[in-house]
Amino acid sequence: MNRGKSQLLNRLQAADFVLHETVLYLDGHPTDKRALAFFEKAKASYEALKAEYEKQFGPQTAFASGGGSPWEWVQGAWPWQNGGKE
Repeated sequence: MNRGKSQLLNRLQAADFVLHETVLYLDGHPTDKRALAFFEKAKASYEALKAEYEKQFGPQTAFASGGGSPWEWVQGAWPWQNGGKE
């Protein structure tokens, strides 16, 4: 995996973690306005990083695939192939 792809993926994973942790907090504190505002910012940040990643490297999940032919999700090397290198 090239360095740029790896760094962007790490940033995306960190944003995903923040988003999920915020959701867990909001499950117990659904009226916390500061947490709700933080969630909106975290969600926007995650969506922007995800869009950037998918623009450069293709779909992150099968659900993000365009559904065209060929099936985009399986294009390229899988992480366990070629030692994770593309």
